[in-house]
Amino acid sequence: MSSVQFSYLDYFFFCIVFIVSIGIGLYYAYGMKRAFSVEEYLFGGKNMKVLPVTFSLIATTITGSSTLGQSMEVYAYGFHNWMYTVLGFLRFFMMRYIFLPVMYNLQLTSSFTYFEMRFDKSLKYIASFFYIVTGLFVIPLTIYVPALAFQEVTGINLYVITVVSGILCIWYTAIGGFKTVVWTDVFQFLLITVATLVIMIVGLISVDGYTNVWTALDRGGRLALFKTDLNFETRGSVWAYLLSTNFTTLYQFSMSQSALQRYISLPTFEKAKHALWIQICLCQVILMVQFTIGATIFATYEKCDPLTAGFVEKIDQIFPYYVQEKASLFPGFNGIFIAGVFAAGLSTTSTLLNTISGTIYTDFLATKFKNASQKSVRNLLKLLVAVVGAAGIGLMFVIEKMGTIFSITHQCFTLSTVGVFGLFINGILFRTTNSKGAKFGVIVSMAIVGILIIGGLNKQPDPLLPLRTDGCDFSNTISNFSELSRSNSTGVNANETTHWIFRINFQFFAFIGLFINILVSYTVSWFTGGNTVKDQKLLATFIRKNIPQDTPLLNNN
Repeated sequence: MSSVQFSYLDYFFFCIVFIVSIGIGLYYAYGMKRAFSVEEYLFGGKNMKVLPVTFSLIATTITGSSTLGQSMEVYAYGFHNWMYTVLGFLRFFMMRYIFLPVMYNLQLTSSFTYFEMRFDKSLKYIASFFYIVTGLFVIPLTIYVPALAFQEVTGINLYVITVVSGILCIWYTAIGGFKTVVWTDVFQFLLITVATLVIMIVGLISVDGYTNVWTALDRGGRLALFKTDLNFETRGSVWAYLLSTNFTTLYQFSMSQSALQRYISLPTFEKAKHALWIQICLCQVILMVQFTIGATIFATYEKCDPLTAGFVEKIDQIFPYYVQEKASLFPGFNGIFIAGVFAAGLSTTSTLLNTISGTIYTDFLATKFKNASQKSVRNLLKLLVAVVGAAGIGLMFVIEKMGTIFSITHQCFTLSTVGVFGLFINGILFRTTNSKGAKFGVIVSMAIVGILIIGGLNKQPDPLLPLRTDGCDFSNTISNFSELSRSNSTGVNANETTHWIFRINFQFFAFIGLFINILVSYTVSWFTGGNTVKDQKLLATFIRKNIPQDTPLLNNN
């Protein structure tokens, strides 16, 4: 571990992030003289401004796991994830012309109510349940990643950091509601963006420019930009991105309950379109910054990998190790960077706490509390935030044993994509799909993907690309290199004894699951009499027909 540790100034800047976040929560909880309503707590009164909502959307997607995970993916497995930037614009057109017109026009408090309108109530409960469960597994990840970075530079126990930061996030989310989440997202987004831009610029200067970075990536075998083979075991295949990751990110960034909640909080569809476009463009820029940082870190440690040399315990700690050793501009910058990573994680955590608690109330409890006072409803929502947050913190002990940050994040969102987004596809694009077909499709597809994920837990991790230690100055950690080499070689042999089904790379799971979901849903629906959709607003605009003149439709220009 590095001898460079947090100074008092680092701690000061780090604490400022929590103080500002808590201050925003207190302001919207007690400083706003406005009557409480469920719409105000969950949607900010549906009168939000475009830029704050857009920054909140980006902050929710550019998480701590993304900041560290995407950079370390380049470091460990190569520059294949550049494909995310290409997919961004494809996602924009799919969201803009297929899904957003339908969902914004319906103005649903819970997006899962769509399934009750399109199919039946049981599918609303199924989708809500899957969203809640997968969300509970994402929450500990968003807290665990920044806590891991903080432990690297301070030595404080990981579990202490997680519990304390989790409790603070739960508190300010519960007391302030949607507007607290949005405005803390804005603050946290600006902080992590500035911090990563500075790190990228300093890093590029330290290695004498991008040309040297590119050359180092080439020497290290990390410039396989187009892996076009159809082997489902290949990590970073172009086909995995186009057929699978494309839909995972579409659901994660734009069609999840938290994203739709933000689009609907805007007063007009025109403003929702603007938010979508700005979100897509800025996300691509931020992703390229993350990729560049990962490439720069590799160029810096090309001849002395900190993981192999034993300077860090996990590959996801290399990023903060790099910042404290190479990219600290002035006293206190380490604190600003770690605070930025924490900010990125907490923004996603607070969003999930707000949306999951809102989903539980709207889909499962609202009818039972329809006669309750507004104050009672608010207290109930606060309690739900606390319960969901506590469950998420408890699940951290499971998450940390499941693999790398990149793969864990992808697997969690894959389950939601296969089940929930698969239902949206069936409902919005296939008019003949009925409730029986949709139920069979979602259950069968999620069961199969679940089996793939569970079966893959016993698979050895993908072997890292070559890492060097010949440039290190050490005398007592060389055994780490031998141990890693043995692990990688035995890992490959172990995979050869695993059934080929469980050797499929996790990046293909969404494609497999969505294909099975749509195929089973359509087939079962065809055998059970099909369906006639009476309310055309539930379908994509380009497949609607026989719309009565008095049916209000969204102006989609």
